[in-house]
Amino acid sequence: MKIFVIILARGGSKGIPRKNLAEINGKPLVAYMIEKALQISYESDVILSTEDQEIAEVGKKYGALVPFMRPKELAEDHVHSLPVVQHALLEMEKIRGFNYDLVVYLQPT
Repeated sequence: MKIFVIILARGGSKGIPRKNLAEINGKPLVAYMIEKALQISYESDVILSTEDQEIAEVGKKYGALVPFMRPKELAEDHVHSLPVVQHALLEMEKIRGFNYDLVVYLQPT
């Protein structure tokens, strides 16, 4: 079974600025979700979708794949999660050359 695990972490948080990079017990918030996602299955691709270069670097450091940056128009406040997940899924299916059997969507918060 091919599993697509997607974590959405944009840089432009309104409530708590840069919340995905906020340190909690010595690690950025987004790191906790990446670490948990990597435990789902060895057959999964754990993708971090972000438009923010710093978040992308943190994601890579903790083991997430960041094979592309999220388009700015999909990182605005009014954009719902579904189109972002769909974008990432289609991009990864193009890159990998196969369709995933299961999609798991996780939020760092």
